[in-house]
Amino acid sequence: MPATAAEPVRTCVGCRRRAPIRALVRVSRRQGALALGPGPGRGAWLCAGSPECFDRAARGGRLGRALRDQLSDRDLVGLQRELFG
Repeated sequence: MPATAAEPVRTCVGCRRRAPIRALVRVSRRQGALALGPGPGRGAWLCAGSPECFDRAARGGRLGRALRDQLSDRDLVGLQRELFG
């Protein structure tokens, strides 16, 4: 019987907690806008459903550093709406 592969683990840029990717959401820059989910390019991970992690990552500039990009307030508001409605 083959051994099962361990589930990938990533670190939330907001709280710095390590968790399996199923407990996190990936944010990346695509076609000039922030996008959620898998895809090409540099990504950053946030705890799914956690406004606190989003606030820490956005307020502290951690999200922009992780994406190696400057994020405008408009980018962050749009991402917040997409994440939390």
